[in-house]
Amino acid sequence: MKNYKKLLTIIGLSLSLTMTSCLVDDTAPSDAFGTGPNLAGFNAKSQNLSAVADGSEYMYDIVMEVKGPTSEELSEDVTVSIAVVPEESTAVEGVHYRFDSSSITLTTGSNYLGTLPITVITDGIEAPASEVLTLEVTSTSGAGNVIGNGNKITLNFVYQCFADLSGTYIATNNGCANGSIGVETTIEADGGAWFIAIGDGGFLGYGCTANPGLNNWARITELCGEILPSDDLQYAPCCSIGNISSGTWDAENGILTLVQSQGFTGNWASDWVSTYTRQ
Repeated sequence: MKNYKKLLTIIGLSLSLTMTSCLVDDTAPSDAFGTGPNLAGFNAKSQNLSAVADGSEYMYDIVMEVKGPTSEELSEDVTVSIAVVPEESTAVEGVHYRFDSSSITLTTGSNYLGTLPITVITDGIEAPASEVLTLEVTSTSGAGNVIGNGNKITLNFVYQCFADLSGTYIATNNGCANGSIGVETTIEADGGAWFIAIGDGGFLGYGCTANPGLNNWARITELCGEILPSDDLQYAPCCSIGNISSGTWDAENGILTLVQSQGFTGNWASDWVSTYTRQ
């Protein structure tokens, strides 16, 4: 019961933080955030851009925002310009990607939150393949007292073979002390990734912990039969529950396996394998 209350408290905090995510971390340029400037930039340090190498183009959005001690008092729009960091990038513009604009205007009406679109090009790419593109903020203009947050974002281009994981599955895992009960869930396409409604094999909400019915969705990237590492789960950012280190996709038999872990409490299994069998 203590773990349950603790989990719900952290989850509540996590949901609150999700709505007001902060751009400042140990590497941010302002040590005195309460009295420093407002910061504009990327709200994530990395992002996977998955695409089936079939000649199609795939569009993704890079989330950008302004946060800071006086951001709620700003009344002017803020234009943020970005540029490629060439020494940290292998992706080539016009070959692997295309930007329609190298800047974005964050408006007061959108609470200074917006998305910069990027198009992933697959024509002429042979899967499996991967490239890296690192971006940084070069300048800001408009509202005063707004500077770049100093953070870069690494975009990981993942060129996939064709795969179809969509469907209804029965999920089990080997992390439950009394055995996994099995739970029905779905997997559906999400751009070039795959969204699993219950992404931890039912570990959190179905028999392994005292959190009945608590779904832990996941977004995974499949690369020609392999599942890439991912922390893109509902309760991974706040609580380190369900983090994926590896996995496999058996297209012939419709079986997905995920190697997962949790660091929330020592009272639960630290790692397990989740198995999804398509119905």
